[in-house]
Amino acid sequence: MRHVTLVMLVVALFIGFLAGYSINNAGVVTAQQGERPPAWSTVPLAPDQGESVHWSLADLQNAHTAMAARANGRTQLKPYDLLSLMVTPTHSVDFIHRPFREQPGIVEEHEGVTDFYVVIGGDGTAVVGGDIENRRTNERLSGEHNGTAIAGGRRVLLAAGDMLNIPPSTPHQVTPGEEGITYMLMKLNVGTYPWRLVAGLQ
Repeated sequence: MRHVTLVMLVVALFIGFLAGYSINNAGVVTAQQGERPPAWSTVPLAPDQGESVHWSLADLQNAHTAMAARANGRTQLKPYDLLSLMVTPTHSVDFIHRPFREQPGIVEEHEGVTDFYVVIGGDGTAVVGGDIENRRTNERLSGEHNGTAIAGGRRVLLAAGDMLNIPPSTPHQVTPGEEGITYMLMKLNVGTYPWRLVAGLQ
């Protein structure tokens, strides 16, 4: 009797293995035959993410001058004609010039992504932390929040050479000085931020 029970147990385990194997293989086949994945999913992981990229200080300063000259009161970003930019599953790099405006800059908050600023030219003021007034969620980008002002935030003066780290889910607002402000923006994906948004911003 004990021998029969052991045989039945082995048979049951074998049948269970076959069932699990079939289900898993069916899932793989479905994934392979389903809708083609969007382009951002094909970006390779480090260290196989393309060639090394070097930005010299002279190139960054020249890009600042060029972007400021063609701003005409409008924010300039993604200057592919001036610099090599990049986007990977771990981080993306953009280059932004914000001209002077009488009204304060937009209030932003990003879930799951760290913003790291390196100021290249001009100056301005950043308000970080606190609470967003008139908070609203961006309908187009899940995980993005905006507002009209920040209550209780910390004021930081920004000038060329400064760096600013803004953790995930931290309200922030950058207001350019009279000459505008240009900065390199690195977005660091901490894993909870939908990657399609990091890629989409690039």
